[in-house]
Amino acid sequence: MPLFEYECDTCMEKYDKDIDSLAAKLNKTHAEKIFKGNSGIEYIEVTDGKRKKPKFTVGEKSDRRSLRRFKWTIDKNNVLYMELKDFKFSELIYDKEEEKDLKCPLCKKKKGVRRIFSTFKAIFDDKNKRAPGPGDDIKFHTDYKIMKDEERASSWVGQDHLNQYFQR
Repeated sequence: MPLFEYECDTCMEKYDKDIDSLAAKLNKTHAEKIFKGNSGIEYIEVTDGKRKKPKFTVGEKSDRRSLRRFKWTIDKNNVLYMELKDFKFSELIYDKEEEKDLKCPLCKKKKGVRRIFSTFKAIFDDKNKRAPGPGDDIKFHTDYKIMKDEERASSWVGQDHLNQYFQR
């Protein structure tokens, strides 16, 4: 299955710019302004580092799995916690032409979308390049074991070879 992973540089740069400005000016009014300006930010919380009590929060904490959660220590006494919509996404691409029309699901732009290393491809690519796993059929397990036994037997060093190095 031709499943590829992509990330949007435009969204990532927008997040970086907003996080930098928030870290420089850490107050609730500035956080609310950034929260309204960037639709990808779901939740902002600043807590006191020593007392672990929230100084202020903007937005609602979510329990969705698609969000990326980040935590930064700004000063010794300020911790910034944010939930962001993920700028990484995956798409089924059957033809190279389809990849040219790909848009980011967050910002709806074609510019800035690039393909990244896919963990799906590494796992499901080719059985010959990996060891068998729990879900694989028995024949694959036995063939793999036979192949590894043959490799081990071909690299075995016999007693005659060792005798030339060690005197008895």
